[in-house]
Amino acid sequence: MVKTIKETAHKTNVTITCKNCGHQVWGNFCSNCGQRANTHKLNMHFILHDLQHGLIHFDKGGLYTTKLLLTRPGHTIREFLEGKRVRHFQPLSFVIVLATFYGLLYHYLIFSHIDVTLIDPQDDITGASGKIITWMTEHFAFDGLVLIITSTLVSYVIFKKRKYNLAEHLVLNTYLMGLFLIVSILVFPIVYIFGNALTLQYGIVQQGFLLVLMCWCYAQFFDKTSKGKVIGLTVIAFLVISLVNIAIGYFAGWIVRQF
Repeated sequence: MVKTIKETAHKTNVTITCKNCGHQVWGNFCSNCGQRANTHKLNMHFILHDLQHGLIHFDKGGLYTTKLLLTRPGHTIREFLEGKRVRHFQPLSFVIVLATFYGLLYHYLIFSHIDVTLIDPQDDITGASGKIITWMTEHFAFDGLVLIITSTLVSYVIFKKRKYNLAEHLVLNTYLMGLFLIVSILVFPIVYIFGNALTLQYGIVQQGFLLVLMCWCYAQFFDKTSKGKVIGLTVIAFLVISLVNIAIGYFAGWIVRQF
């Protein structure tokens, strides 16, 4: 049985010095900077072990977070803020991975089904819309980031009496975006099967999904407030977020029409 560094240090009375910050180490990790005490020479075994650990951590953390968001999103996010974090995939990384996957699927399964003849490139409105849709498809991570920021600011203002700070609202809405992406990905096969007839309405369907998910998630998250009141405030927040995003979209359209 391999002895731990702590046991070895105690028995031999040898002081281990952290090679990163220079502090004395008693145990397997430095209490000052967190670096592992055993920093042996790197070899292929270390590389393979690190790669395996990273893949397993990604797989378990991502699946665990996905499962809880699909079953009890608001409670899960609140518990994450309260300190239950070790098994979860971090919110921003979680959304970046999902947004990348979503963007690829949307481009090849959804956007390819849109009838481009409905978009007149010479028309100021539809031509600009086509450019915006194309750009959003190719830069969906950025589009999702804008939605997270607007949702965070709006929910922070509307639910300010619930005593959560701006950073906590950011985590709330980042995980909510993750849930929205998961649901959107799950319905991709349906949209693909029904083709262009459903594809043209996909944006409207998505907004319906988002409203339902917001009500479900917020009602669980703000558990100290009556569900009726939370849902009412959530609908208001959704409308404000939609108006802000529409304004951003029109501004983006105006910019596109200038070129």
